[in-house]
Amino acid sequence: MAIVPLAPTFAQRLSLSKLELGVVLASAGIATLFISFPVGLLADRIGTRALTIGSSGLVAASSLGQGLAWDFWSLLAARVAFGVALGTIWTAGLAWRSEESGGADGPSALGASVTAAGVGIMLGPAFAGVLGNVFGLAAPFVALAVAAAGVTVLLGRSAGDRAPRRSRPVGETLRSVRRNRILVGSAAVMVLLGVSGGAVNLLVPLQLRGDGFSEATTGLVFTASSAVFVLCSALVTRAGGRLISLRVAGLAAILYAATFVLVVLGTSAGATVAFLLFRSPFWAAISTLSYPLGALGAQRAGIGSASVMGLLNLVWGAAGALGPIAAAATAQAASEQVAFLVLMIFVGATGLWLLGLGRPRSEGRRSAAGERVVVESTG
Repeated sequence: MAIVPLAPTFAQRLSLSKLELGVVLASAGIATLFISFPVGLLADRIGTRALTIGSSGLVAASSLGQGLAWDFWSLLAARVAFGVALGTIWTAGLAWRSEESGGADGPSALGASVTAAGVGIMLGPAFAGVLGNVFGLAAPFVALAVAAAGVTVLLGRSAGDRAPRRSRPVGETLRSVRRNRILVGSAAVMVLLGVSGGAVNLLVPLQLRGDGFSEATTGLVFTASSAVFVLCSALVTRAGGRLISLRVAGLAAILYAATFVLVVLGTSAGATVAFLLFRSPFWAAISTLSYPLGALGAQRAGIGSASVMGLLNLVWGAAGALGPIAAAATAQAASEQVAFLVLMIFVGATGLWLLGLGRPRSEGRRSAAGERVVVESTG
């Protein structure tokens, strides 16, 4: 997030066009989207620890590269490298954390990563803006490079990768995912997060700008929303494994959908701000449960957690790219209220489906030999 408030300065200093600046900002996300699943497959084959340490070092190098960039191509290369590192961390890094936590505690350990990311998203723009304003454009990225280098050293001194390898062919992995209800549900959660998150981040600023809000005021509103997110995410993480279920995610999605009533029925700035704040607890719950659900499903399906993390990141990235486009097209063809209504229906329907998917089942069927086979599965 450090580059966001400094993007106009980069454009001025490096003589970037609006298109070039847009490509630079999008490049990290595109790299993350394409690298996540292949990295997950590789991590399950060679181990998660080495890839995580390497990606941490790449964060340091790419951060320094952003600060020292001298033209469009050098900045773009640094951002792409950062995107590769980011995709690896959110794939191999999450899998390593889950595996090293061990047993039933592994999935619940991933909630803290989402909480920490929320803190970074909340503080990153302010950190970079202040440091860049006082010490120059390169200063925030040099500071981040030094911090990432320190983290890399600490990771290198950590215990080895003790988790068993669970590498499988791509087709077999995808079939295992398709047969496991928790993994199917966690993928649906990622679609919900990607579509609704990208759409809200487009529609809310447009709504607030139409109501006369400046960029700074809009930023403060989003910062307040992020603060609520971090607090609620920490509470969900503290609850541990008790909340890791499709039913809890489904209920949170239904309550999240209910908050859209504020912007569907109201067009004032107050309604928009209230929506952004009231949705934060439920948005935090869904986000914090997303990766733990994937890790739990990987455990039960007996497949590598890194492959699952990579697949979830791929789904989230694709949905995140679709969300703003679909929301913009709907708002342009009808109105922003109609776009919010479509989102409300989508989020609510996904929540109801997750509730049904997570309902405990017990059903019997006859085998060919006439024996009774009892199949039990839980959400």
